Amino acid sequence: MAHRKVVAKESVVAIVAARTIEHSRLGYGFATIRDDELAAEASGVPTLRLKLIATTLSGALMGMAGAPFPYYIGYLQPSGAFGLEYAVNSIAMPMIGGTGVWIGPVIGAVLLGTIQQVATVTISSAVNLLIVGVLLVAFVIIAPNGLVGLITQRKAKERG
Repeated sequence: MAHRKVVAKESVVAIVAARTIEHSRLGYGFATIRDDELAAEASGVPTLRLKLIATTLSGALMGMAGAPFPYYIGYLQPSGAFGLEYAVNSIAMPMIGGTGVWIGPVIGAVLLGTIQQVATVTISSAVNLLIVGVLLVAFVIIAPNGLVGLITQRKAKERG
């Protein structure tokens, strides 16, 4: 139970940090690099500096998320901490939700986590990786910008 409280606090910190960065000068620099790195460089955006800041922030958030992991499971082994399921989930969650805004990965994490829990209870935990793979392929083909991008695109079509 204590682990869930720690994870919840870390998740809130990560979401608040992402939301704060998104509407700051730093976030606008990140968005400029994401959209067109060469144009950002030509416009005077310090791309190398911003990439280093993004890497540092990402590492700090991942370290904060991974710190209670050994306490939670009691021991560490490489196959447990660096398993294929963790790697695939960490890629699939933002791809399913969308990477353009902070809410996309949150939506992807909630949706994928819910589907995996339902599959584990009703079918088997062995199919989780298959479900993630099928969803990842489907979203790359149908909605390359994730659910948030799909909804934004549909709203833009409705407006004209």
